[in-house]
Amino acid sequence: MLSFAADRPVPGEAVDGRLGAITIPTLVVWGQYDALLPLADGKFYATGIKGAKLVVVPNAGHAPMIEQPAGFLAAVAGFL
Repeated sequence: MLSFAADRPVPGEAVDGRLGAITIPTLVVWGQYDALLPLADGKFYATGIKGAKLVVVPNAGHAPMIEQPAGFLAAVAGFL
């Protein structure tokens, strides 16, 4: 099984240049200590999407929903 980091990019999969086209309410949830995708990436996505809300889950890495489920659920419940 290949790791996520070893996967080659799929053409058209990246959204970096299309963030401004997102017009629905958006919640960006990021782990404070994400070593795979740094918090700067989460900030990039949140600032690129008009009106997006960024929630940083404390003491979580790349999988805040598993590592800090209560913090993750609080973020999602507050958004919904």
